[in-house]
Amino acid sequence: MQLRPVVLAVAGALALHAPARADSLALEKVTLDPELGTVLAITPAAPASEAAASALACRDPDRSSYGTRVILESVRWHPRRWRDRGDRWESSHGRTSGYSQIHAGFLDPDGEQRPSFLAGFRGGLGVDEHIQLGLGLDWVHKSERNSVLVSSVPLPGGGTSERRLELARASSNLFPMSGYVQVQPGNVTGLMPFFGVGGGYNVLFLSADNFQTSEHFDATYGGWGWQAWGGVSVPLSGNSRITAEVFRNQSEVGRDVDDPQTGVTYREIVNLDGVGMRFGLGWGF
Repeated sequence: MQLRPVVLAVAGALALHAPARADSLALEKVTLDPELGTVLAITPAAPASEAAASALACRDPDRSSYGTRVILESVRWHPRRWRDRGDRWESSHGRTSGYSQIHAGFLDPDGEQRPSFLAGFRGGLGVDEHIQLGLGLDWVHKSERNSVLVSSVPLPGGGTSERRLELARASSNLFPMSGYVQVQPGNVTGLMPFFGVGGGYNVLFLSADNFQTSEHFDATYGGWGWQAWGGVSVPLSGNSRITAEVFRNQSEVGRDVDDPQTGVTYREIVNLDGVGMRFGLGWGF
């Protein structure tokens, strides 16, 4: 059985189907010698729009007849996987990408006051992969109770329970609202550092009850303040990441109080300076 007719038939069939291939695929040429049955060369091919399987007739100077070389083309295409990208978070945040973050932590005021619980949200748009602009809202809560032990009562199953008389209680709720800018230089050994600064209006609600004197205190304070922070984030799967940051809060809130005896109006000010930490989860979209 002669090899040349078989090879020519295969080459003709490939030539009919080659133009239907997509221009975006990378092709290679494999050159065969039909008489010897060996591979002569493997070379890069032209773009797919110009490439087709063809048979080339050539004159061999050492032979008295024409020989035929058949050029076959193979297709190789590998889709780019998400994990092959160098920086997953940066590649997902272009000029119009959005991002959000929820966090929780604490604020430790300057002085001898106790730390307050903190929870909040941030979100906005990325100017580019390194600069983010957005809005943030935090909730800072603290409650205190003053009570005295009246007696201890034994329990049937063992142990004792305490009976306490509550003398007073107080609670504070602070809501810092701010616009801010955050800078993210880039990925460093798997960790992504970031720095931010923001400023806005703060509202403080104070409430207290003195059960001994039946007095009730309720007041609302307002004022401007700012925050600065720095931290790192660890990318997770997809567009999410874990964040940890240290921040400095600098603000004063106040209200006007009229003295009923003198008629003079005073400015009552509450200082909210302090440092704290926030831990959260962020994601892009």
